[in-house]
Amino acid sequence: MYKYILPVAVLISLAACQGSNKGPAQDEAVIKDSLAVDSLSGVVMNIHDEGMAKMMVIRRLKTRVTEVTDSLQKKKVNAAAYTAAGVLLDSANNAMNTWMHAYDMQMQGKSIAEKKAYLETEEKKISDVKALMLKSIQDAKGLLKEE
Repeated sequence: MYKYILPVAVLISLAACQGSNKGPAQDEAVIKDSLAVDSLSGVVMNIHDEGMAKMMVIRRLKTRVTEVTDSLQKKKVNAAAYTAAGVLLDSANNAMNTWMHAYDMQMQGKSIAEKKAYLETEEKKISDVKALMLKSIQDAKGLLKEE
């Protein structure tokens, strides 16, 4: 939360120093838009952080699911459900990594409107990633009979 205070303060200062050619109403609009971008960015990063907190759980469950799959396959027992759970865990892990590598935190060269649109799109994407992560965890824990 505090990491957003300095950028907001800088934006407010810059807006204040730009002169009164535009008028106070337009200055307020610029500040409001900048705050909206900061708020959206914070929402996106909070969702990301919540998902990242589950990465170790996903890795642990993937190890357990793989162990059970291997054991069942050696016994010539159907392991399809465990295989599917492992694939879903891998998909969730890969989705988070893909999102992180593609996310443009700096958003340089984008207007305020473009930043808002980008962050709204990214909020949806990272929410979908988080949902996939939670589903993969729930499915794997159900198979492994963990709580």
